[in-house]
Amino acid sequence: MSHLSGVSSDAKALVAGLAIGDKSALSSATAESMKVVSLTHLTAVSGANCAIVIGAVYFLLARFALVRQVRLMLTLAALLGYILLVGPQPSVLRAGLMAAIVISARALGRNTSALSALSLAVIILLVSNPWLAGDYGFILSVLATIGILVLAPGLAKRLETRLPRWLALSLSVSVAAQLLCTPVLLQLQPELSTYSIVANLLAEPLVAPVTVFGMMACLIAPVFPFITSALTWLASLATYLIVYVADFFANAPVATISWPDGLVGTALFAGIAAMAGVWVLSTNLVLRRVTAIFLGLVLSVILGSCASSQIRIGSWLNKDWSVISCDVGQGDATLIRSQGVVALIDVGRKPHPIARCLNELGIKTIDLLVLTHFDMDHVGGLDGALSAASVKSAIITSYRDDRPAAAITYRKLRRAANYLIEAGVGMTGQLGEFTWKVLSPHQGAAEAEDSNDGSVTILFESPVMDVLALADLGEEGQMRLARESAGWLGKGFGGVPLVVKVSHHGSADQYPELYETLKPEIALISVGAHNEYGHPTRRTLNLLEGIGSHIYRTDQLGSIAVTSTSEGLRVTTRGHG
Repeated sequence: MSHLSGVSSDAKALVAGLAIGDKSALSSATAESMKVVSLTHLTAVSGANCAIVIGAVYFLLARFALVRQVRLMLTLAALLGYILLVGPQPSVLRAGLMAAIVISARALGRNTSALSALSLAVIILLVSNPWLAGDYGFILSVLATIGILVLAPGLAKRLETRLPRWLALSLSVSVAAQLLCTPVLLQLQPELSTYSIVANLLAEPLVAPVTVFGMMACLIAPVFPFITSALTWLASLATYLIVYVADFFANAPVATISWPDGLVGTALFAGIAAMAGVWVLSTNLVLRRVTAIFLGLVLSVILGSCASSQIRIGSWLNKDWSVISCDVGQGDATLIRSQGVVALIDVGRKPHPIARCLNELGIKTIDLLVLTHFDMDHVGGLDGALSAASVKSAIITSYRDDRPAAAITYRKLRRAANYLIEAGVGMTGQLGEFTWKVLSPHQGAAEAEDSNDGSVTILFESPVMDVLALADLGEEGQMRLARESAGWLGKGFGGVPLVVKVSHHGSADQYPELYETLKPEIALISVGAHNEYGHPTRRTLNLLEGIGSHIYRTDQLGSIAVTSTSEGLRVTTRGHG
């Protein structure tokens, strides 16, 4: 769709995703937000789109005096054309074959239930391609359909006694699909989406007009390209609202709830889904009451978890904090604040964690953004940071990096930041009471052997504490820092405590003599739980323990805040969830 237009870049990209399954232009921040609130199925063509296309075509054909069989066959032909247009995505194949079975049965004068059509479609697809049994898209499509066909009608009847019929129907469909899909979704993201049901309730009605306008645009694009632009722009009004809903709920307080991972967590939610099914389908009054009590208790626990998480968020942080190591998983993101001025060093791998950290702290402006190097666990979350806050000045490494992430990051910063500077030794500046200086690399980073070796190391000094952020600098780079220490260390740090952001998530690639010379009072290790790299290593932990540093790890404690008090440095932690 070369003539695609829209009210925003993400709204335009989502039109292409819903209409023809092309989500390549969707920003990583929006894609992450939609994942957090379980709207990922709206970023691509799904079974719902097939149903909309079939309904629209059948409705149009009904305006003509055609016999039923001809109308059904033309509808089937339109469905086949749509599948060829969007490609054989698993959910589309499931929906298309299921619809084809129903249409063919009707054309032959026979009736078939939707559940029977689904069963036959699944059997045919698995026999023709057994690998679909391990495809998450296919599994989720089948489970969502089962939920809608089996649980939604009974749930709607029960809800109609207390809610308007339209709301009961919409809510029952969303809840039923979510119940059956969540045990599988937990394999992809070991958290429960708090606002998924309400987000889907608000977004789902917008899918139909986007699909219809998008398909009309595809059909007339070769003949009337200017009309194509107008139609996709109209469709983007709806997708703009979808993007807004996703961003709003993804950045709302307690957007996700921690849930047990692995087999235990999956089995637990599968049990909840089974109990909900019993409550909806059973005619035994006693059994329904028992399951209702059980589900009420589970809901109470979940709500209690939300409340305790919110209380913890509101109480863990000292309002006078100076340094925060944001919990972004296996990656780095360190905030430094003084007199209301804020620096952010790296942004983690994914957009949502850093956006959540900034939003919870109420940070709307980043005065200094430092991206130490272009590894994804340091720059991948840039869209999240930019969506949460504006950037005044940005510093990047002067190491020449040919990877795509470097070019992409550079382009984004050129648009977002007022000033963009390449770091070099000797560069200095002011951040409130802090004076900062770049310790590595030298301008051009000719000494660097790789991107880690060329990562920006920066020292912040103030009358009450100093902060040294070592990025991913390895042992060789740390040895260079030690050799050049006369230019930045001098006779020490003047008696003020030192906080060190330990290099490379606590990997073994450290220069012990540097740490032994610095003797940091606090060592912050930004690291993901159960990471595949074995970070932090026992060698580094032993080194830090041996010099008397107090070690704080984000994988164990969540986000970590350091505050200077009259009694010394105080550390508070957020915890996970």
